[in-house]
Amino acid sequence: MEILEMPPVVEKKANHRANVVRVGEILPHPNAERLEITLIDGYQVVIGKGSMKTGDLAVYIQPDSVVPQTEPFSFLWKTGPEANSFPNNIVPEKYRRITVRRFRGEYSEGLLLPLAELLPVNDRALGYDYTEGTDVSDLIGVTHYVPEFDREDTHASTIGLLAAPRRKYPKTIKGWFFFLLHKVGFKKAQRSLALETGFNFPVYDVDALKNAGRRGFQTGELVQASEKIHGSNGRYVCVDGVMFAGSRQQWKQEGPNVWWNVLKQHYEIENWCRQNPNKVLYGEVGPTQKGYNYGCEKGETFFFAYDVFDPETNTWSWPGNEGFELLAPPLYSGEYNEDLKKWADGPSVVPGATEQREGVVISSRVRRNKLKVVSNAFLEKDSKR
Repeated sequence: MEILEMPPVVEKKANHRANVVRVGEILPHPNAERLEITLIDGYQVVIGKGSMKTGDLAVYIQPDSVVPQTEPFSFLWKTGPEANSFPNNIVPEKYRRITVRRFRGEYSEGLLLPLAELLPVNDRALGYDYTEGTDVSDLIGVTHYVPEFDREDTHASTIGLLAAPRRKYPKTIKGWFFFLLHKVGFKKAQRSLALETGFNFPVYDVDALKNAGRRGFQTGELVQASEKIHGSNGRYVCVDGVMFAGSRQQWKQEGPNVWWNVLKQHYEIENWCRQNPNKVLYGEVGPTQKGYNYGCEKGETFFFAYDVFDPETNTWSWPGNEGFELLAPPLYSGEYNEDLKKWADGPSVVPGATEQREGVVISSRVRRNKLKVVSNAFLEKDSKR
């Protein structure tokens, strides 16, 4: 099958941002005289006593962000035995990763710094917008942390990668026109042909419930909650009788990688994809993360489906409604209430698993809305690996 490259569309998620915020009520730390606590959009942050006051503008950097090696953040790595001993004076990412930590028994979910420390007021002359709610991650060099295994070279020319799958033949008269032009050597027709025969397969991600704002769930809304599995993003589709296996952003050539190993070990995936051509089955594959095997023996893999996308109708659906049975473990079904956030903590319910639960994914049963809550205990433990 001939394949033409279609670049992925990647939208910056709310948990990848570093927003300007206004500091709210500041509370005393119950166990430390030199520390205080404040809430930022539902996140609890521990700050130094007197470092900020209610009404100040600050920058909130969420857990699993990576800060640049610049002076405002140097306090993160200038303490401890490793300080000033990094090879070539380059601070490793693990020392620049913002995580969930506990200070004298209280969780601090991220980092809060005064706006003036990161973005001087005189920079307004350069046209920078520092109003409340502005994402300044690009300005200050904050990026989103990606585990080593999940880091991808997004260039389709890289060995082992494929461009996005497409139809072998066009479905419209307009598409056949470009198809014929392409066949007779009209190079400018290639891009138009790719658009006619290609699919828009979205890059999958789920926002945090704490970032949802108005997109959150209403009390009493019918929802279902499932365990969040700690693996890697996978997706599968059958186009014109050919199976494709991919990660979050890339389509992988067949070979000894976890995505194809999953496909070969779990026949249900290919059977379903062939019965539902062009529909994309999204799920969590693994083991890929250290210490999270979910009962798999050496050489075995797992797959838990969590979504189906139909590019023909541009709609999403729950895999269980599409006849697929390898699903993320269910935890709850019923009316939404704030206590559901507590389902993020606890042991995994995967049969044979001994791992701690990464979190919970909550989905509305009446509208397209899916949000996650990650366990603070998991984030704290994961940051120490």
